[in-house]
Amino acid sequence: MMDSKELKVQMIRKEKTVDQLCAALGISRSAWFRKVGGESEFTLGEITGLRYELELDDDDTRRIFFSGKVS
Repeated sequence: MMDSKELKVQMIRKEKTVDQLCAALGISRSAWFRKVGGESEFTLGEITGLRYELELDDDDTRRIFFSGKVS
């Protein structure tokens, strides 16, 4: 399950808007909200793009996108 709250925290820290991230990832706002809301998942390419745009380290990336998925 993705940690959407932590993603929002990182967006605020880096002063990035949904529109800016959608443009960088090449996705629509509706796709963004489906992904953040858990209806669909970010692709590996999109996660890589978010790592770059938000300057996420490995720990941040695991915490946001892979929380609860590894056993």
